[in-house]
Amino acid sequence: MAQILVTVDLEDWFQVENLRSCFPIDTWQNCELRLEEPTHKLLEVFDAYNIKATFFVLGWIAKRLPNFVKKISSHGHEIASHGYGHKLCCDINQSSLREDVLKSKRILEDIMSRPVTGYRAPSFSTNKTLVSILKDTGFVYDSSYNDFSAHGRYGSLHGSWKEVRPGLLRNHEGFYEMPVSNLKFFGRTIPWGGGGYFRLIPLWLFNKGVKRILSKRGSYLFYCHPWEFDPGQPKVQGINWNHRFRHYTGIGRNLKRLENFLKNFKDNQFEFLTCSQFVALGKQAV
Repeated sequence: MAQILVTVDLEDWFQVENLRSCFPIDTWQNCELRLEEPTHKLLEVFDAYNIKATFFVLGWIAKRLPNFVKKISSHGHEIASHGYGHKLCCDINQSSLREDVLKSKRILEDIMSRPVTGYRAPSFSTNKTLVSILKDTGFVYDSSYNDFSAHGRYGSLHGSWKEVRPGLLRNHEGFYEMPVSNLKFFGRTIPWGGGGYFRLIPLWLFNKGVKRILSKRGSYLFYCHPWEFDPGQPKVQGINWNHRFRHYTGIGRNLKRLENFLKNFKDNQFEFLTCSQFVALGKQAV
């Protein structure tokens, strides 16, 4: 049976990289936290279709909303880390990156009273240093690699990796990587993992692309953010047209689109798994 992994990067509207010029981290404490309402809506949709997702939680958010993180977990979803301050891994040195990774892990583990084993880098900005730090600090898997190379923030996967099952890589140290799923067409990579691409591509076409990925690979990893389901969020001025278009387009209809997307694949009896469940299957295959 083909598997679908639904993942949510739990960050708020003012923490998005496209808005960073207007909202550096030292301004966040003055911004309105809005993610609880759209996340509740996501939880309702997931509950309706009995889908267990993986939530990559920003440490800055978890520190301020610990009970909300517990609530997400109480619905049966996996809690993983999205770092602390949403800093691109390529923009900070090794010691600062390690501090950011550890700070978030400790906050989440204090809240959950159990190990947090998964990580996703902000804006998929993975690099060789990050993978080494994650392995050394007790993580089991990463889900930060997006092979759509035309995006300037996405990082690269370094070292030797073996595909132990479709959609899951393992290096010689026993560390796992779950890349975002993209569509391969005539030798080109087309971004198809979710986020803004899900909002911009017609749903019938998006579904068709996902079915193609599932038929060829047997698994598909989808990602989204709560702010993508919050049409009432502030409209920020002073950002360029490209960032504005990518951030706001399709938000008003996105929740219904997501529900239709999940219903389409749930009705077709695909198996929905958390990232940790997917890794566990990979361990059996090694």
